[in-house]
Amino acid sequence: MLFALVALGGGLAMALIVSGVMFLRLHEAELLIRNRDAEHQGVLDRLHENEYRLRAIIESEPECVKLQTADGTVLEINPAGLKLLDADRPEDIVGKKIYCVVAPEYIDFYRENMRRVFCGESVVYEFKVHTFKGRTAWMESHAVPLRDARGTIYALLGITRDISEKKNAEEQARRHQTELARVARLSTMGEMATGIAHELNQPLTAIANFARGCIRRLHADGMSPGELIEPLEEVCEQAERAGEILRHVSDFVRKSELQMKPLDINQIVRTVVKFTESEARQQGSIVRLDLDSGLPQVQADAIMIEQVICNLVRNAVEAMADSQWSRRQVTILTRLVGDAVVEIEVGDTGPGIDGAIIDQVFDQFFTTKPEGVGMGLSISRSIVESHGGRIRAESGRKGGATFRFTLQASEQQANKHERANSIHS
Repeated sequence: MLFALVALGGGLAMALIVSGVMFLRLHEAELLIRNRDAEHQGVLDRLHENEYRLRAIIESEPECVKLQTADGTVLEINPAGLKLLDADRPEDIVGKKIYCVVAPEYIDFYRENMRRVFCGESVVYEFKVHTFKGRTAWMESHAVPLRDARGTIYALLGITRDISEKKNAEEQARRHQTELARVARLSTMGEMATGIAHELNQPLTAIANFARGCIRRLHADGMSPGELIEPLEEVCEQAERAGEILRHVSDFVRKSELQMKPLDINQIVRTVVKFTESEARQQGSIVRLDLDSGLPQVQADAIMIEQVICNLVRNAVEAMADSQWSRRQVTILTRLVGDAVVEIEVGDTGPGIDGAIIDQVFDQFFTTKPEGVGMGLSISRSIVESHGGRIRAESGRKGGATFRFTLQASEQQANKHERANSIHS
């Protein structure tokens, strides 16, 4: 009996101990949960605070900040963005497609840049918009992908600014440069007037001679009409030649916008040589051609590129005019550089360019000619760069100057040439 009571007391004591331990552990668990809840709430509070700060920053950002989905739907836009688009309230654009303000001719371009962003790229692109009040403006957008915790891209973040003033300034500068180029062409034609008159005199003299010959034959007895066919054909041919010269002079000096299209650069070189070879002969120089017959067409404005080559050829002829060298030769060379770039080279056998000034030859108003104005090479550089090319000057150790400039092959021609190379390789 005593043993049973002792055993019962021991069991109760053990139960109390276990209960106490469980209570302590439960209390510790409650404290841990409360601490975790407090920590979690702290994290949430900090997140809300960070979100508030970020939203405050975005709201006060002076440039347009917007979020877009992959289909172009605007999720959010800040007040600066609303002002940029002349929107009166967020509902005017939020929840709608951005394409409602993008100019129609830029929608495909805009879609392509959005596609790149949702493929993980960060892009910068320019486009035109028509705002809610009918204003047309140029925009530049820096767009990056936004990812969730799993790395999935769920939105596009774009920072956009109005670059209309910059674009207008560029357009005015381009028009000014175009006008300067036209004035330079007029000046070139004036200086080459003697050579052009000589070129015209040849077909006109031939026309007069053939016409007189026909008249004499008509006055002669026994003249058959068939004998007049050949000389009259010559008259027509020479008249067409004179007309072609006059048309090209008119085209060369006309005022026009850039007309970029695929062109045969070798044909442009040959056309320029027709204009300049008479002047070259008068200065005792010859023009030699080394043209690659397998070149792709270039994307260019024919008149502008003719002006560049004409400037370089005439500079070469003038540089050799006072030269003591008995061999005065201008060499025009064309070649392919890579698969999509065509290089044109104009070299001479003159005295070359002083190394101290070679970096200045393309500067405006810099010239080594006593009566020069220093615009020819500057305009040439502007023309080449407006075509996406580069121009440079070199001088040989033993004399002679070389000017090289590049032009982009037209996209279709470049692809065709690249495929041809891959087939033959």
